[in-house]
Amino acid sequence: MNVELDWYDPIELGGSSTLKENVKNFNLALLPEISGVYIFYREYGDYQEALYVGKSENIRIRMKAHFNSIKLIDGLVDTPKGQKKLIFAEVKTRSDLGKALAQAEKGLINQLDDEKYPLLNRKLMKDQYDYIISK
Repeated sequence: MNVELDWYDPIELGGSSTLKENVKNFNLALLPEISGVYIFYREYGDYQEALYVGKSENIRIRMKAHFNSIKLIDGLVDTPKGQKKLIFAEVKTRSDLGKALAQAEKGLINQLDDEKYPLLNRKLMKDQYDYIISK
């Protein structure tokens, strides 16, 4: 299966002290209604750390749900200092879109999850993901 990720520019959501207010007032119309994968991350100087990885058949609708999720927003606020950001990519494939979304998400989680600093997905939802190992 060929899967292409077409990344958009990151969106700044603010620091821990401004994040809740910023997502509450975020104009969701700025987000496209595309199928894709997304990453919430923090940036501190030149350092970037993934905080949450997900997939959706409609990025705009999924972000509306996330921005109303107290558990997720509190999880982002409680991370170490730095600007919280959102980046997403449209998933393009000629095959089954659902499978392509799942594979793209699993690939990103496999790449970005860190035992020392696990993704909030793992901490908040106790989700277990398959790991893909290439030899």
